[in-house]
Amino acid sequence: MAVATGYDFLKSVIPHHHEAEIAPLTITPHEWIVLGIGFVVSFFTAWAVVAWFVNWVRARGFAPFAVYRIVLGLGLLALLMRGMI
Repeated sequence: MAVATGYDFLKSVIPHHHEAEIAPLTITPHEWIVLGIGFVVSFFTAWAVVAWFVNWVRARGFAPFAVYRIVLGLGLLALLMRGMI
């Protein structure tokens, strides 16, 4: 997945004259800095959330999480069947 995303990103950044699928992007140095900051913040946020969730599962098990997911799924199916989504 990471390779496919990186490939699509490179296709959109590096201009290809023979491919007209995606227009080449022009990214300024400021935008590269913003992209890098977003990547770093996202990485550490995801790392913290995964660590928290693993600790939560160790303490409580998967049963509460499974119940939550089943109830949420049934609720969304009910809304879908009523045509509200």
